[in-house]
Amino acid sequence: MDYTKTELLTEENIKAGITKNQGIGFTIPYSNQEIEHLLTKVVGVVFEYLNRPKLGSALVYVLKELVMNASKANTKRVYFANYGLDINNPEDYQKGMKNFKAEVFSNFNKYLPLLEENGYYIRIDFKIVNDWVLIQIKNNCAACLAEKEKITDRIRSAARFKTIDEVLSSGLDESEGGGFGIIIGILMLRRLGLTDQVINYIFESNATKVVLKIPVNLLAKEELEIIASEITKELERMPPLPESFNRLNRQLQDPNADFNSVAQIIKTDSVLTTEVLRIANSPLYMLPRKVDDVLVAVKMIDLGGVRNLILSEGVKAVFNSIYKKEKIDEVLKHSYQVALISGHIAKLKKYDFYVEDIYVAAILHDIGKIITSTLNPNLVNKIQNICRQKSIPVTNIEELSTGYNHSNIGMHLAYKWNFPEKFVQTIAYHHIPLEAEDSYQTIVFTVYLGNELYYMFEGKNNFATLNYKVLKYFGLDNEASFNVFCEKIKNYLIKTENKN
Repeated sequence: MDYTKTELLTEENIKAGITKNQGIGFTIPYSNQEIEHLLTKVVGVVFEYLNRPKLGSALVYVLKELVMNASKANTKRVYFANYGLDINNPEDYQKGMKNFKAEVFSNFNKYLPLLEENGYYIRIDFKIVNDWVLIQIKNNCAACLAEKEKITDRIRSAARFKTIDEVLSSGLDESEGGGFGIIIGILMLRRLGLTDQVINYIFESNATKVVLKIPVNLLAKEELEIIASEITKELERMPPLPESFNRLNRQLQDPNADFNSVAQIIKTDSVLTTEVLRIANSPLYMLPRKVDDVLVAVKMIDLGGVRNLILSEGVKAVFNSIYKKEKIDEVLKHSYQVALISGHIAKLKKYDFYVEDIYVAAILHDIGKIITSTLNPNLVNKIQNICRQKSIPVTNIEELSTGYNHSNIGMHLAYKWNFPEKFVQTIAYHHIPLEAEDSYQTIVFTVYLGNELYYMFEGKNNFATLNYKVLKYFGLDNEASFNVFCEKIKNYLIKTENKN
């Protein structure tokens, strides 16, 4: 079997295949992280060509799940043959599936050469025909009766669910191989305005195919925002920023404002005083000695930095007045780490002009999570678990859950508080960075990458799950150079922790 040399699937070749209406396709022996990264890249190029990168971002999960299912189906054949079991015999099928997951997933490398030796493959094709985008995933083995029944059952089950909330509370089998991913995929397609008929399984005598047929004219429709009624009420009851912060903001807008006048206002508020000194002494500035004078700190941070500071501290003050401290601290602890990572990314990439804005944008990026976690913490935890298990960008699956989208909520809150657009864009698009306006790409892309690296260092995602366009923007689309870059970030975090 001749498998596609994946290095030939460059962005230029993908674009050429699509624009010339020849399509783009590739053949692989199995699914792994490298293939998932390649799939993300291909989908990104195709749907960027269609001017709908957000749709591509949502479809990536669906396609990864389908490719993984095809890979599992082929691997079953090797596994069953290894134990002398007939996959078409119901008793043998039950016996084989009893330990399939445990044995194969713990020792997958054992089966990789066997898949190639036996000529198993997965073929993935993209083509635009008239008013349709056609995507086909094919593996060269016939589905047995038990597999057909599982697929049919999951498709039928998906019809009775409207949101991911209902799936999670149904008690449905969420285990690997349980078909849970098929239901999530169908819900995602439905959320994009597509009907269940868009996905079609074709069972042949020597192959199994899944075809997605997506109408191009649907891609021109803007996605409707859904915000649950209780969240709308929550936003409406949010108080304005504290008066001391507003007073300082008014002073900063005065053309005659200077360091002394700003420092005097800060000294009247203990919270602002503490935070200004903390920021001035933070790793963001890497000062040789500690600063304990407000005026010196203001000069170090600069008036623009102080303006950014009052936004982040004002937000914290409002949340502290109405929510439980532990919930706020949980979100802010993550945000401060992302801010450190994002700020250092900016320094390493010589984005000196943006460093302070990127740091504050990272502090603010998850403000919507404080609201969602307070309203329904059980739902949020379930959503995050599913995202980790399935390598789904968190926003995509949140869109399925009746308005619990922390990015969307945070964006509306930022507008309510009249945040600068650079921060609104970061809050709204830190999970879907390609949606940000071009003029804010540097800030949004940096915070996106900082956030993803945070989770990567926690072991919750990897290089293959990252947006390839963002990686290319930073010159990190080569995995080796990306790993070197990550080591620099890790060393910086270690030094920072030791210093503190």
